[in-house]
Amino acid sequence: MGDLISVILPVYNGEPYIEASIRSILNQIYQNFELIIINDGSTDNSDKIIKGFLKSNKILYRSRENKGLAQTLNDCIGLCSGDYIARMDQDDISLPRRLEHQLRFIQNNNIDICGSNYQVIDEIGNVTQNVNSYKNNVEIILSAMMVPFIHPSVMCRNIFKEKNIFYDSNNKIEAED
Repeated sequence: MGDLISVILPVYNGEPYIEASIRSILNQIYQNFELIIINDGSTDNSDKIIKGFLKSNKILYRSRENKGLAQTLNDCIGLCSGDYIARMDQDDISLPRRLEHQLRFIQNNNIDICGSNYQVIDEIGNVTQNVNSYKNNVEIILSAMMVPFIHPSVMCRNIFKEKNIFYDSNNKIEAED
């Protein structure tokens, strides 16, 4: 069915949003994916909500004591078996064609990573801001390289393990975006 995408979703106390986040991935048009969720020691009902989705054979789930976001992302990457990795956060929603469009864009342009525009929504789902990405303007992207992509809009080729690239779990500032 095509290329496997590993969608990684770290969770820590995501109770208010995790259900919508998981549904947005399970409802993707492109269905050749695995959803890797690590519950990083949540103290709310995140674990119970996630377990309600485990009937799906697309979900690989682990729950453990809290180790922090960077280590959780590294552990998610370690579980990936896909050719591509798509990033999600517990409070984000992906549009139904996200995986399809990003996979096609990466392949058609022979690139390693892409992101997208995004919308900021409030607690009840109202769009409060539309944010355009830098499109194809390389100069703008390079000049803004500190924050070129919003993390949950990223898809990339799965080269992390072979290149030994991981998040710095010693960095106590949680700024992975």
